[in-house]
Amino acid sequence: MHATSFLRRRTFTLLAPLAAALALNAPMAHAQAAEAFPSRTVTLIVNGGAGSLPDSFARPLADKLRAALGQSVVIDNRPGAGGMVAMQQLKAQPADGHTLALITNAHAVWNPHVFSKLSYDPEADLLPVAPIAIIPMALAVNPKLGVSTLEELVALARKQPGRLNYASSSNGSPPHVLFELFKQQAGIAVTHVPFKTGTDALTATVAGDTQIYLAGTSLVEPMVKDGRLKALAVSPAVRSPAFAGLPTFESKGYKGFEGAVWLGVVARPGVSEAVLQRLNREIGAALADPALASAFEGHGSLPYHASPAAFARRIADDRALWTPLLQSVGVKAD
Repeated sequence: MHATSFLRRRTFTLLAPLAAALALNAPMAHAQAAEAFPSRTVTLIVNGGAGSLPDSFARPLADKLRAALGQSVVIDNRPGAGGMVAMQQLKAQPADGHTLALITNAHAVWNPHVFSKLSYDPEADLLPVAPIAIIPMALAVNPKLGVSTLEELVALARKQPGRLNYASSSNGSPPHVLFELFKQQAGIAVTHVPFKTGTDALTATVAGDTQIYLAGTSLVEPMVKDGRLKALAVSPAVRSPAFAGLPTFESKGYKGFEGAVWLGVVARPGVSEAVLQRLNREIGAALADPALASAFEGHGSLPYHASPAAFARRIADDRALWTPLLQSVGVKAD
C-alpha cells in the first residue's frame, strides 16, 4: 500500500470516532453553554428615563428575569436621540447575551427613514430575542384647547394652521411618527415640540405648554382619569374605563395606527443560539406569569410573545409596510 494512502486511511480511522463523539456531544455542549449563562449581571438598556413608558415595562420584566436567571438584572436608562444613545450603548458591549436592550418598532423599523445619519444599523446591529407587548396609543389634549372629539380637533387645526402644537418624547419616537402620519391623513398643520422623555412631554401637555400628545395609554391614563387631559381616540381599543367609548383611529378612517407600536428585547448579533433560546424561553415564561401579565394589562398593553425567528419576521414585515408610508410622510428628526 502506498504510504500516503495508508496515512490517510489511518488518520481517518483515528479521527472518525472522535468526530462521532463530538457530534453526539454537540447538543450537550450547547445545553451546557445555555446552563452556564448568565455568569454575571445582566443589563437591560432602556431608551427612556425612569418612570417613562418603556421603563414601566422593563422593571417588572427585569424582576422576573432576575429570579429565573439567578443573576442580578439591572436597568440602564439611556434616553435621547430617538434611541441612538441606547443603541450605541448596546453596540459597545460584548455579544454574549449579558447586555440586552428594550426597543420599540421605532428603533428597528422607523429610524432609518427618520434620521439622515444613524449611529447603528437596525438590521446588522440588533438581534431579535423576543417581543413583549403591543402598546395601545391614545391621542390626548389639554382640556383648555376646548375640543371633545377628533373631528373638532381637526376642524380647529384647519382653522388655525400652524398655531396648534403637539408634544413628543423625542424626534423620531412613536408619538412623533404617528402624529405626523395623522397630520398627513387629516390634512392639517400642527407644530411639533420634541422633548427628551415621554414624562417631560406629558408634563408639558398637562401644564398647557403644549396642547396635544399622542402617547401610550398607560402614560396618559392617570391624567385622563382626573381630568387634567382629555382623550379623543385610541389605537387599538382598550378595556380601561378611562378610555371607554372612545373611537379608534381606524374607525375614523385613519390607517396604519392599529397595533403600530410594539416593545421587544434585542441583543447584539453574535450571541449563541443556546443563549438566545434561553433568553426567549425565560421572557416567554415571565410574560405568562399572571402577576406580570396583570402589570402589563394595567398599562393597557397586550402581552405579546413569539420565537426569535417569528419576531425577526415581524420586524421584516413591518419594514415592508412602513417604508413607503414613512417616505410619503417625510418625517425627519434632524
